[in-house]
Amino acid sequence: MPEDRAASAPSTDTVEAARAKMLAAVRPLTPEPVDITAAIGRTLAETLQAARSQPPFRSSAMDGYGVRAADLAQGPFTVLGEAQAGKAYPGTVGASGAVRIFTGAPVPEGVDVVVPQERARREGDRVWLEAPAPQRTNIRAAGIDFEAGEKLVQRGTRLNARHVALIAAAGIGSLSVTRRPRIAVLATGNELVPPGTPAAAHQIFDSVSFALLAMLEEWGGEPRRGAVPPDEAGAIAAATQQALEDADLVVIIGGASVGDYDLVKPAL
Repeated sequence: MPEDRAASAPSTDTVEAARAKMLAAVRPLTPEPVDITAAIGRTLAETLQAARSQPPFRSSAMDGYGVRAADLAQGPFTVLGEAQAGKAYPGTVGASGAVRIFTGAPVPEGVDVVVPQERARREGDRVWLEAPAPQRTNIRAAGIDFEAGEKLVQRGTRLNARHVALIAAAGIGSLSVTRRPRIAVLATGNELVPPGTPAAAHQIFDSVSFALLAMLEEWGGEPRRGAVPPDEAGAIAAATQQALEDADLVVIIGGASVGDYDLVKPAL
């Protein structure tokens, strides 16, 4: 028996025993690289870790003025410059100094509180600040989302939109995922015709294979629908062999009972 096929299950096997035999024949699929834009729904082949903290700097949670908390009882403050998202103030803020700062901007050295602009009155390069009560720093700590070296997504995870956002925030543009399993679906039976084609009075439309194909797509597989073989052992064997040439797994629907035309098991 080929190594990639499970041993036949005797009729006395339980569902659990038969499933265990099938799973014993399963082998891991090879990994492949994909761009992050194509990562949704794919299964991660390696655990991802953060190369740096996010954010990598203290950032302001408010539009306002950054000062030393110890100086809040004094005033006015001298505005030394500004910090904006993507552009830091290059100096250190000392006593009675203030930096005009915007949401998301790096917080300068020396600043340990950001006073919202609604509590500020500015005239030229001087600003008077009213400390909020209770006092909040309005500063997001560096690494508040994740720290450098922190595990982000575990190997074997099927990626959703939340995972993609996290991976992008870590600066990862491509990743290794497991190749999508190629799964062939064969529906058997002389009575079956595909939807959209004429059916004789004694025939029915094939629906189960189309439902299964849709389910496989939802689960992350790469489904292929094979031609419906007639209820003949030779035709079923040939269709199965052809499907195996390009599939990791073949699912056969029907022909598994004990009637004269249930020929799937002997065909295999």
